[in-house]
Order: sequence, then structure tokens, then C-alpha cells
Amino acid sequence: MRKSQQNRVWALVGIFAVLGAYYYAAHRKPEADTGLQRIETDSTIVENNVVVSRDSAGNKVYENTRRVIYKNERAKGIEIPAYLTDRDEEIVQHDGFTLSYNKKHRLPNWVAWLLTRERTQGTEKRADNFQPDASVKQGPVAEDTDYRRSGYDRGHMCPAADCKHSRQSMNDCFLLTNICPQTHSLNAGDWKELETATRRWAQRYDSIYVVCGPVIEKGFEYEHIGANKVTVPARFYKVLLRFTAPGEAQAIGFIYDNLEEVNRPMQSYAVTVDSVEALTGINFFSKLDKNVERKAESRFDWKYWK
Repeated sequence: MRKSQQNRVWALVGIFAVLGAYYYAAHRKPEADTGLQRIETDSTIVENNVVVSRDSAGNKVYENTRRVIYKNERAKGIEIPAYLTDRDEEIVQHDGFTLSYNKKHRLPNWVAWLLTRERTQGTEKRADNFQPDASVKQGPVAEDTDYRRSGYDRGHMCPAADCKHSRQSMNDCFLLTNICPQTHSLNAGDWKELETATRRWAQRYDSIYVVCGPVIEKGFEYEHIGANKVTVPARFYKVLLRFTAPGEAQAIGFIYDNLEEVNRPMQSYAVTVDSVEALTGINFFSKLDKNVERKAESRFDWKYWK
């Protein structure tokens, strides 16, 4: 075959290929539009449900807005509350937890972490080495001397037993930005009971999203300890969330008084997450799909937590 004939054949092949692709695009059945895109990075699985447009290749383009997380799937960042604008806040990231630091009170506004089954099975020994947090850039921080002979325990927000998965995490949890003044009765009693229960739930359900901290109310006259005048909270909160089915979650809140001689059943401290938000002014689990968030935070069912 002559070269000119070969060129004509290849030209015809190209034309038919283009026509075939056009015909397929024009007559193909539309794909089932689930409205979901699956993105998987660093063990984070995100389901977004807003289709914005299609790109030049016909692929659906999704808007990265709210997240719907499936049962037993872990998504980074779900535990981080919305930014605070009505008080001091500096976000500090440590190994295994994140905190919002309040320089006025020398306390965290909140401490948040994802407690997984693997974390509860760590083997690192308790550090017991309380230190000022050099990561804080804004304002003064608490020092160990502030707590000495104060009459209060150095109460962990993210407990040491949740940080046994790495030496760095164990060291970080003894930084004083993760610590609040607690009565010994609360710290070694009912608060510790909730910490133990949370680890048990993480072992049973694979993972629990945890946020806790002191309740600081405007206009309340607080006691202070030490040269750095660390605020002594009157109450503490903890909120928990876990996924139970595709697009479904259970959440629960707890409010504890910082009192001596505290010994009550754990269920008696339980409240809705909405109640904790109203008390603290903090918006928890705000990265969830709004319908999932509203349903989970407006009620709690103790049968999912006992």
C-alpha cells in the first residue's frame, strides 16, 4: 500500500473514532448519581454530598463542605470545635491532641483528640513531668509551682492513659496547657471514672471523638492559684461522639462540678451536647453534616454508652 493510501486510511480511522465517542457520549445512559464522592487520604475518608458541576472530561466535581462519615471510618478534624471569637484563643497542636489556649485564665478553652482502639493499647509509661508549654506564643502560661501547695490536683484534660501510644504524646500530655486545677475528689474519682469509660468505649466501638475542658462563665468570680494566677474552674465538661451507621452518630455530654467529696453515678452527669454548647458557648462537631450534627447533639441515649 502506498504511503498516501495509508494516510487516508488512518485519517478515516480517526474520524470514525471521534464520531463513535460523540455517539456514545450523546446516547449513553446517565450514571446513577449518588451525590457522594469518596476521598481517602491519610486514613481520612470523607463523603461530600453537594455536586457543583462537571469538568471538561465529564467527571462530577464536588464541593468540599460538610462531611458524612461512615461507621468505623475515621476522619481527622471532626473533634476540633469551631473557632472562638468571644475570648482569647490560640490553637496549639501536640502529638495526639489539639488544644485552644486561653491566656487570660492560663487554661485551655478546650482539648480535643480522636481516641482510637490502638491508642488505648499503647505501652508507654506515665511521665509525671509537668512542664510549661513552650509552644504557646501568646501571653503567659502556667508553671508547675502554681499548683504546689495550692490544694488542687493537676487535672489532665487529655489523660495520660490516652497517650500511651507514643513517648512524645505522653510527654505532651503533661504540658500545663493540658492541665486544670481540680479537686482531688473529682480528679481521682468521678472524672477518672469517665476517662476510664471513654477508653472502654473506644475499645468497643473502634474510635471516639473527645473534647473536654473547663467551664468559664462570664461575670463569675473565680479563685486563682499561684504567681501566674491560674483560674480555678467551678465546673468541667466533656463531650463524646461516635458513628453508629452510615450518616448516623451518637453524641453525649457531661458536666462535672469541681467540688470535694464528689461521688455520683456517671449517668447523673450526662446531658445533651446542645446543653454543653449553651453553657460553654463552644460549637462542637461543627464539621459534621448539619442534619447529622443536629440529630446527634439534641439528644442522647444512654444505652449507647453504658
